[in-house]
Order: sequence, then C-alpha cells, then structure tokens
Amino acid sequence: MYLNAERIAVANKAVQETFEQTSIAWQAIPHWDTGDPGQFRVRSDNAYAPPEPTDDVLAPPIAPGDSLKLDPVSVRFALTVAQAIAPTPDAILAAVIARTVQLAGKVDCTVIEKLLGDAQGNITTAWDIPTLLPALIDARADLEKSGYRSPSCLLTDTTGLKALNALQDGLPVYQPVLDAANINSLYRFDEFDGQNKGRMLLLGRRQRVAHGGAASMSPGEEPVDLAVSVPPSLEVVGETDKGYIELAVRIRFATRVADKYGVVGVDQS
Repeated sequence: MYLNAERIAVANKAVQETFEQTSIAWQAIPHWDTGDPGQFRVRSDNAYAPPEPTDDVLAPPIAPGDSLKLDPVSVRFALTVAQAIAPTPDAILAAVIARTVQLAGKVDCTVIEKLLGDAQGNITTAWDIPTLLPALIDARADLEKSGYRSPSCLLTDTTGLKALNALQDGLPVYQPVLDAANINSLYRFDEFDGQNKGRMLLLGRRQRVAHGGAASMSPGEEPVDLAVSVPPSLEVVGETDKGYIELAVRIRFATRVADKYGVVGVDQS
C-alpha cells in the first residue's frame, strides 16, 4: 500500500474541490453519474422534436442518436517515497491540486471543442459593441424559439471578454450588453484552436441557473450535459523504475449535446 486510506481520502477531497472550483464545464454544464465506473459508452438522447406537422397530423417519435464513447482524461505525476509517507499530507496535496487544475483545463478544452463543433446558427460579426450587441440578441432569439427563455450562459475567450468590457463614451457596456442578451453567467476560456479570433458560445437554459450552479441542476432539462462514469479522483498506479510512486488524477466522461438548437455560436469576422 503506497498511501493509506486516510491519505487517499484527503487527496480525493482535494481533487473534487479543486476540480469544481477550476473547471468551466463543471460549473456551467449539469452532469450526471452513469452509476457504472466501468462503463465505456452512454446513450445519446435527443431533446428536440421534429417540426410540428400541420392539420393535426400525428408527429413521429423523437429518435435517439448513436451512443457516445466515454473518454478517459488523466494527468500523470510522480511522488517520492518521502513525500508519500510524510507526517502531513502537504506535499501530496500540493502535487494533486496543481495536476487537478491541469485536468480541469484538458476537460474544458474537450467540452468546448465539442460545443463549437455542434453549435447551430453560427453568427459571424464584427466585434465592436454596436455590431456585437445585435448579434447576441439574435442568438438570444434563436434560443428562445427553442424554449430556452431562462437567462443564458455565455462562454467566450479572452478576445471576447475584452470586447464585452469595452468602454463607450467613457462608460462600461459590459452589464447592459449581458442584460440585453439575457445572460446571467459568463466564463472565459483559453484560445486553443490557434485561429487567434474571438469565439462565443451561448448556452440556452430552461432552468434558472445561478453562476457556477449548474452542477446541482437537473441535466435532463438542459441542451447539454456531461455523463460521468468516473468522477474526478486520484489513481495510485504504483512504483516506477526510478523508485518514484506514480499517481494520476483522472475522470471519464462524455459531452452530450441533447438539443443542437440549444447552443448558438457567435464568431468574430
């Protein structure tokens, strides 16, 4: 046994708390536990109906999509024996917390890349406020047509955050823009696709979700959710050929876009 049960429990608590505090996806998107740590695939639900037929014709059932693969994501690291058996868990916690931040970043990139690919009704516009504001209102209208009338969540990169915080006539326009677009939650993600242009994703909400509160919401009502078979946790691998102890922080999950009309992209022209 490389770490006793108490030390593993303390480390796992640090992993869970750090992941919750640092992952955009965990804070902005509801998640649910599949109940099977060994599960590799999960059902793909469709939460949108075909166009309503006229003349009181019976609508066809909503067909489910193909199943999705639950992808493992992990960050490996090593500890010395002295760090592992130290009287206090400080060394382990320092190593675990730093790698959990990296894990959260990798998960966020995976989730946002999926959302960027699946977003419907992409709007391309210049990012000066007089042009950007109507584009965000158009995106809001698209979401409301699909029934997402609660305040939305906006994901944007650093370029988008700078545009939203521009000054006009010496006054900040950030809050008026968010109010006009019915947005109550904003998260900044790092540019990771190398395009050096602004990206925004507007996530529709059926429930009123406070900033950072998506983890406690019911995922079945939202257009996007995360199916999790292995929650953020510590894995003890074992001794290496150099005499270190190999560990990893890991998660296995799938991003389910149940309603393709519940995510609208706004790109910089």
